[in-house]
Amino acid sequence: MDEKQNGTSAITSQTVLKSLDVLDCLAAARRSLSAPEIAKLCHMSRPTAYRLLTTLMGRGYVMVDEDYNYSLGTKILGLARVVLDTMNLPKMAQPYLHELSQLSQETAFLSILDGTKILYIAKEEGPQVQASQTFQMRSNVGTHNELHSSAMGKAILANLPPDERSALLAGLPLTRYTNHTITDRDALVNELEQTRSRGYAIDDCEGDDWVRCVAAPVYDGGGHVLGAISIAGPAHRMTLDYIQQLSGDVIRVTQALSRQLGQVAASVPP
Repeated sequence: MDEKQNGTSAITSQTVLKSLDVLDCLAAARRSLSAPEIAKLCHMSRPTAYRLLTTLMGRGYVMVDEDYNYSLGTKILGLARVVLDTMNLPKMAQPYLHELSQLSQETAFLSILDGTKILYIAKEEGPQVQASQTFQMRSNVGTHNELHSSAMGKAILANLPPDERSALLAGLPLTRYTNHTITDRDALVNELEQTRSRGYAIDDCEGDDWVRCVAAPVYDGGGHVLGAISIAGPAHRMTLDYIQQLSGDVIRVTQALSRQLGQVAASVPP
């Protein structure tokens, strides 16, 4: 390949990278942006930003409103659906579940939102659990659990878009399972606000008297909560102090999986 071809290849690669920067910028913003804002955030000239935006609009990856503010187009949604339909989320998450189960010696779970419940889609037991003849987690892959009384359920609920979260909360029965179950709707809303603020959720013997859990959300490439990962174990081992210690590792792992799924760190205030 001669120098001219090499130069063309380099120019083409830079153009693709800049186009991807524009899409990443719009995804991270979670709101529409003007062309000058995009140019500044992507460290490019305004003419370059306009040229890329026009090209992306032509293919449906970007759309513009009447005020000439730009946002991601519906073509992105179609691609996201294909990715979600074809990816093997449990397989992708397994190394992370294994790491948490080894670190904590307890059981690590992955779940997704399924209607008004969570659905367990992956599980990894730690050595301490595998060796125990007296304690095994009852939750298994393919089973469901409640949103309001599980750590993963609260981690997902807390990070849903406000309208979706409100609609789900309005229809939840808030059944009491133990003396610790949150059955008051206002109290649950407050708990979800704390969960979102600190980055992780706790199940303090709310679904079972003898089980505590800590969980954090997993996000997809569009920045929407896709599911959650938790560590669960018997309350006498999973003390609240130990849960606080484990929370950083759970958050670290869920953030790593979210990045693998294409999540872009927010760089523009909502």
